[in-house]
Amino acid sequence: MGLAASQGRYLSLTARNNDLIYEAQQISQQRLNIAKDTQVAADKYNKALSNTIMQASTPEGSNQRLTYEILTSQDPFSGLCMRLIDSYGNVVVPKQGYTLEVTKPNEDGIDQTTKVTSSAEFLAKFMPDLDSDTAEKLKAMNLEELSEYYKTNFTDSNLKLNLRNNVNTNLINEGEHYLEDDNCLDPAYLQEMITSGEWTIQQAGDTESGWDDITWQGSNSITEIYDTSDDAVAEAEYETATKELQKEDKILELKLEQVQTEQKAVETEINSIKDIIKKNIEDSFKTFG
Repeated sequence: MGLAASQGRYLSLTARNNDLIYEAQQISQQRLNIAKDTQVAADKYNKALSNTIMQASTPEGSNQRLTYEILTSQDPFSGLCMRLIDSYGNVVVPKQGYTLEVTKPNEDGIDQTTKVTSSAEFLAKFMPDLDSDTAEKLKAMNLEELSEYYKTNFTDSNLKLNLRNNVNTNLINEGEHYLEDDNCLDPAYLQEMITSGEWTIQQAGDTESGWDDITWQGSNSITEIYDTSDDAVAEAEYETATKELQKEDKILELKLEQVQTEQKAVETEINSIKDIIKKNIEDSFKTFG
């Protein structure tokens, strides 16, 4: 093989070797990502095995997952007679909606108050002769919108409307503020807010406010137990995930071995070409020596 041919072959093999090195790096990165995904799957599985739920022990002797309804129920047998406050001292309540109190004088001129819970009920009882287009428009409104619209557009009416929030007044003292949060009805969210300290439990007591701060750990009515309901599903998901990841990793492992084998062969040939080029150069200099 001549010097020029050897040099051309050397450059070709060097380029191929660089490609193989890069390919090996890419495969190694893919295997590293699989290792990370495997760890994520393991962490998820371990979390499912170690997760806990709060359990309420009611006076009647039943044990069930703690819910907002059980926590705040004033029933002496099935409730815990407690409430929640946020970090600002607001009483935590779910959105209860509104009741519309409608006051109308009877035939004797005495005011009588009727409570309605929907726009449709209000229209049926107090405005049955309203034209259909306006009636449909008002039916689509919630009670807040209806009350505002009525007061603005029916100023000559003998009806007096009073919109009341259906908040549980048993939980809130006069002058106290409340926080409406429908998420409190989700047991998982409720547990997170309590355990994180975002919400504090108060129990009916003998203090001036009628409520005493307590910790859930110090309550005889609330305990924490392991949640095994999702263990079987978590195990099945973990086994499926790891089996698929192991399969992908094995394919990449074999591919990496092939690349490394080819790279060794290329490096061997490069070294051989180097020796040939060196010998050709030495022979050329001897000619002029």
